[in-house]
Amino acid sequence: MEPAKVTVEDLSESRKRLQVEIAAPDVQAELDRTFSTLGRQARLPGFRPGKAPRSVLERRFGDQVRREVLTRLVEESFHHAVHSHNLPVVGLPEIDADDVTPGEALRYSATIDVRPVITVGDLGSLEATRATVSVGDEDVERVLASLRESVATLTPIEDRHVVESGDVVSVNLTSHLEGAEPVSREDVLLEAGTGTFAGALERQLVGQSRGARTSITVVYPDDHASQTLAGKTVVFDVEVRDLRTKVLPPLDDDFARDHGRCESLDELRSRIRADLERQASERAEGAVREALVEQLIAAHPFEVPTTLVQRRIESMLAQLDVRMPPGAERDQALGGIAKQLEPRAEREVRAELLLDAVAEREGIAVEDADVDAEIDRLAAREGQVPERARALYDRPELRAALRANLNRRRAMERVLAQARIVPGAAAGDIAPEDRSR
Repeated sequence: MEPAKVTVEDLSESRKRLQVEIAAPDVQAELDRTFSTLGRQARLPGFRPGKAPRSVLERRFGDQVRREVLTRLVEESFHHAVHSHNLPVVGLPEIDADDVTPGEALRYSATIDVRPVITVGDLGSLEATRATVSVGDEDVERVLASLRESVATLTPIEDRHVVESGDVVSVNLTSHLEGAEPVSREDVLLEAGTGTFAGALERQLVGQSRGARTSITVVYPDDHASQTLAGKTVVFDVEVRDLRTKVLPPLDDDFARDHGRCESLDELRSRIRADLERQASERAEGAVREALVEQLIAAHPFEVPTTLVQRRIESMLAQLDVRMPPGAERDQALGGIAKQLEPRAEREVRAELLLDAVAEREGIAVEDADVDAEIDRLAAREGQVPERARALYDRPELRAALRANLNRRRAMERVLAQARIVPGAAAGDIAPEDRSR
């Protein structure tokens, strides 16, 4: 078969349309070959095997054969056109094809998304500030306090009936939100007077007595995280059932052994400090990387292929594991979520394309041995048997994704090596991580 005639039309920076024409003799030859193969295999009443005439085959199987020939000719010619024109296609093509007609040429168009051409500038012009890591004694003590809170025990209060600040109160709650059915919960534990419940409901419990029934009004702020509750007023019917006091374990070497896997309290404090310093360093390093990526994005404007953005949005939705009943409402809700995710998805794809371009310019290559070593490292981190992890990554798409991630990580390391990183003051916004969460 002669190569098809191909014309490439630029629709945008990342989108092209191929106009393809396959000569009439090649179309006819493919039809003849397919009917010949079918004739040898077909078993039709009244004819010996392989002896059914072409006219009978065409009446019986003509539409099916023409569809098969169309699919085969389009697939073969499309892949040849992409290869011969060196087009970095992403995603599936949008095909608009005529029907196959004996004795006539086949014409079709294929609209495709392609990776944009990115010329990476001087990485040495990038600059970021790395915050100085500083963990104080108060940070260590805050983590210790959270750890003590997490293992506290509750003891019933027998000598009084009136709720005091700090008591852990067991209540039955029924909430009334305008326009919604009442919602009831039993045996809810609240620490009175701490301000931890929305609208400080539990502060209003102070002074109530065991067995009391009361109504408490809570006004939610306009910027509340829940859109259902933001700016709304909720009335809670409250029944005070029980009062308990929180008993914290002594902060001593026994506590360190029982709850901190350390031989002494000093060792536990040292380990907490080291953990906090490591976490703060990782956050500071992450902030540097984010700053450099943002500068790369700002310095290299280009059109991101829609296909890659949509694929990333679908991946995000899958990770969210949104569970909704099927129907129009579900489609509308998912569409709204997808719209909210679009800027983040586009930014992630843009960053990855930039790092791919850095890797290509810098001559970074990931070998099979590098991928195998990364699989072993992931298996060790997850406590998996290496052979099982390798079997999982035998799937070509997973292995390719792992290779791409390694490639981008190495590209990011090259960016860090060439950029100017200056030390900064201790960052107040890099708070030590709370180990009790």
